Amino acid sequence: MKNKKRKFNISKILKSNKFIFVLSLFIAIVIWIFMSIDASIGTTRVITDIPISISLSDEAQESGLRIFSGAEETASVTVSGNRVSLGAISKEDILVTAESANTINTAGTYTLSLTPTKANVADQFTITTQPSPSVITVYVDYYREKEFNIVDQIVYQVEDNYYASTTLSSKTVTVSGPQNEISKIASVSVSDRIQGILTSDVKTTLPIKLYDNSGYEISSNLLDLSINEVDASISVLPEKTVSLTPTLNHLPSGINISNYVTVDPSEILIAGPKVILDNITQVSLDSIDFSKINNSSQSVEANVMLPEDCRNLSNRNTAKVTLDFSSMSKKTVTVTNMTVEGLSSEYTSKVTTQSLDVTVIGPEDQLEGLDDSNIRAVIDTSTLGGTTGSTSMPVTITLTGKNSCWVYGEYKANIVISAKEQ
Repeated sequence: MKNKKRKFNISKILKSNKFIFVLSLFIAIVIWIFMSIDASIGTTRVITDIPISISLSDEAQESGLRIFSGAEETASVTVSGNRVSLGAISKEDILVTAESANTINTAGTYTLSLTPTKANVADQFTITTQPSPSVITVYVDYYREKEFNIVDQIVYQVEDNYYASTTLSSKTVTVSGPQNEISKIASVSVSDRIQGILTSDVKTTLPIKLYDNSGYEISSNLLDLSINEVDASISVLPEKTVSLTPTLNHLPSGINISNYVTVDPSEILIAGPKVILDNITQVSLDSIDFSKINNSSQSVEANVMLPEDCRNLSNRNTAKVTLDFSSMSKKTVTVTNMTVEGLSSEYTSKVTTQSLDVTVIGPEDQLEGLDDSNIRAVIDTSTLGGTTGSTSMPVTITLTGKNSCWVYGEYKANIVISAKEQ
């Protein structure tokens, strides 16, 4: 019997699980050896955007010194090490320090050398170059703040018989920054040119601008403004000339005031909403108490009482009111009968003042027949509450039957208030 030769079957071997396992193990070992060799090979890497540490001394900072430019710079350095170590490095792992910054003690411009170090000395990499840049220039000055008034330089034209005024949302701005830059500021303003002839309100938002003594605009990125722009409101109102009319309290009904009173100025120019101006021809003055006017010529300063939302374009806030009653006469009448009003039923009263000498001003013909029958004197006790005992109270005096006369002066009487016995 002949022996049959076995044929080599590659297809059968490839399908063998044992062969596939051995082959996979071999490939994994080869890859591991290659990666281990590759990871241990030294290489370099450039780390960028590293912040630069610039520290002034505590004394310098306490005196107000600050770094206003240069501190925002960043640096880059080259580091070496194995691939695994370098792959994990970031800019936070490297410190770049400005040398000698802590020796600065006065304002000025300084050039400082940079030194790189590892943030953690145990890290497995080496800094192989000086930082780029190797030096930086910093500007150091004293920090200052100053408040400036904002000047309105808005130009516009209004229609005839109209008035316009500008209101800014803020009247001041605080500018902060280097002392040297602050000292250059001579004025602060907002400006614009409104086109057309205005007959109605305008609103706009404008940037705040800084100017030096020569009128040139200051543009500095070292300065900070508390606000960078303001809202400007231009109010446009119609104008009208109105007369000034005095207000006289306790004016006798029989007196034509125009014969005795003059006002200086007699009229003023005002601006206001059209709906208000269309319905007024005069503006009142502060009230004048007629009981303080005697039979002479006297002048009183009275405030101008403008309607709401109106403006006094004449810039006269008061008017001189002259009252000339020198043609009048005066008479003193003794009043003995005084009436008590406003007293609770739980109390009784007794007027201890026996008489009052009352001065009356008026035309001669009306004063001739004047006596105490034309005078009523009233003591109002309604404001006393539960007060008892002797007290001095104002006396209100009125005239009857004499429509061109008035009482001059103020009067008081003593009164005793007692509780009724229960």
